[in-house]
Amino acid sequence: MFDTIVLKARPIPIDPDILNQYNEHSTTFLSKETGALNTSYKIYDEKLPFMKYIENSQTLTVQVSIPKVLYGDNVTMLTEADIPLFFERLQERLLHLFDVHIPHSDWTLSRCDVCCNFQVGKKVSEYIRMFSRQKLAYKNTIAYNQDQTVEYRNNSSRIMFYDKQKQTRKEEESNEIIERSKGVLRLEVRPSDNDLRKFSPTRKAVEILQKPFFDYTMEKTLAQIEYPEEVSDLELSWLMENRESISKIETVLGFQLLQSIFDESVLRQLYTSSTYANRKNLAKKIAIPQGDCLDRLAINS
Repeated sequence: MFDTIVLKARPIPIDPDILNQYNEHSTTFLSKETGALNTSYKIYDEKLPFMKYIENSQTLTVQVSIPKVLYGDNVTMLTEADIPLFFERLQERLLHLFDVHIPHSDWTLSRCDVCCNFQVGKKVSEYIRMFSRQKLAYKNTIAYNQDQTVEYRNNSSRIMFYDKQKQTRKEEESNEIIERSKGVLRLEVRPSDNDLRKFSPTRKAVEILQKPFFDYTMEKTLAQIEYPEEVSDLELSWLMENRESISKIETVLGFQLLQSIFDESVLRQLYTSSTYANRKNLAKKIAIPQGDCLDRLAINS
């Protein structure tokens, strides 16, 4: 449902004596806005791994993985009931650390990773290879880690598919976590600021961290994914019926094979513009029996 988020709240007055405990990781700088000296504290905690506090503006930033706070790992998928519990745990921990009580409604979101685990068995690498050949509108496609990860990104948002088990092994998680992540194709989406504001104009965390935002993000993302078709059982009877076009069928089959291996930019280097256009038109005219190569990913409501 959700994983890593970045929360901000202000004004949060923290006692200077408490802040002095974190002087080792503090930085004093000249504020561009006011021209006054300001101090920034980086705070590391076992339950809330990274926090930052700006003294003059009394701004507290918390970066945290919700499932790791609640369950100790991010393989476990959250439910709606987990969100209120997370806010309670957050509130309790900050009260313990800084002696401050922050109402849940005071938090705003600057980052929200929306995620889902798809159990696809032994086909994780196949899905990632298929996704790596796709181009999404206004995003760059980046594939790395040898069929482990594919990412679509621009300056404002990101979509990423990756092999969850390989990631847990790389991070040396427990054997139990590694086993639970077997066959898991992980989807993580970092929505744009505009998407966050569609659900909350002021990016209130309590308004965004709900199932409707999860559903909206996943439906929008999965709708962009294309599932190329592959030749299914090509029967002799069909070939006999179309034997006058056998040379064209061979051409289309070869072209479709290249399409399954290379993306469009590579194919345009292999063919002249006119030949490439002719191949695409021919593929549309000859209806070779086809079927989906991989099952479509879907959210189980």
